[in-house]
Amino acid sequence: MCLTASLFNFENPGIEIGRLKSSLIIRNNKESEGYVLNVLYSYSSILHNGDLTIPYAVSNLASTYAPVNLKELLTELKISKNKS
Repeated sequence: MCLTASLFNFENPGIEIGRLKSSLIIRNNKESEGYVLNVLYSYSSILHNGDLTIPYAVSNLASTYAPVNLKELLTELKISKNKS
């Protein structure tokens, strides 16, 4: 299970500007507990001081977060279109 990211045009969301070629977050098998297995989902994000904090859940018993540098993420998303 993994989570990735895409960047869309603000004025025309039908236009995809870029998409990560690799996973942004990958679930660790040790995080899979409880009766809801094999999931990884995000339910929000927080932008603070140039970092994007992405809370995510990996089962019905566990949630955590991943800090991501927003500038680096946007750069990678923008150049990903040229790499394809």
